[in-house]
Amino acid sequence: MPKLIKDGILTQNEWQWLVTDEAAPSAEALETGKWIVPFSVYLTLKSEGLGNAKNLGVWLASADNVQDLAPHLKDLNIVGLNFEKFADGRSFSQARIIREQLDFGGEIRVNGDFYQDQMFYLARSGVNAFLIEDDANSESMIESLSDFSDSYQAACDEPQPLFRRRV
Repeated sequence: MPKLIKDGILTQNEWQWLVTDEAAPSAEALETGKWIVPFSVYLTLKSEGLGNAKNLGVWLASADNVQDLAPHLKDLNIVGLNFEKFADGRSFSQARIIREQLDFGGEIRVNGDFYQDQMFYLARSGVNAFLIEDDANSESMIESLSDFSDSYQAACDEPQPLFRRRV
């Protein structure tokens, strides 16, 4: 089972990440567990009246349009972003749009093929939770969230660029 770093702390992962080719969780499973499902599965479950913010979250693939999720964010506590390939940076943009433009205050969690070196920048983009492999060095990964003491650009974690902060 993957480990979870949330808000800079190694913590228990209570959510199950449903991969695309798996069957949707049953009504019973939704009542007893917490699920992060693909957006298409989420839409199906919601149309059937299943799941709620306590036990159902949604994840987006890099190619998914974040704006399609906008009307549903008020019903969600967690949004996942799936890194299919580490070199595909669309999840950085998705996170920032979800956090800043769509004003989502819940958890944004990443899963998949991202590197430790990307974690600092993902956090600046609005991500606050990282699913990491069981054998990953969690202490080192947590330390990487503070790789740099200051940043030039504005981001989710600091809305003012450096030149505006230096008076």
